[in-house]
Amino acid sequence: MAGETWGEKDLTRVKKLVEMGFRVSVTGGLEKETLQLFAGVDVFTFIAGRSITESPDPKVAAFEMKEEMRRIFGDAK
Repeated sequence: MAGETWGEKDLTRVKKLVEMGFRVSVTGGLEKETLQLFAGVDVFTFIAGRSITESPDPKVAAFEMKEEMRRIFGDAK
């Protein structure tokens, strides 16, 4: 994504790949607020980098990201 944000066009592509049977990893431009876009989509994994590493407190940012994932997608199996 190179500094861009996720949008409907990207979400449509991810959904199509999932429907084709691919295990899709979503990476780049992910923020805690972005995760809600993927509710109901069977994403295999999310990879968040800068939103955590460049935050003032990476530990808190990672915890908040994890909690948001848990809120939207439930606990991992």
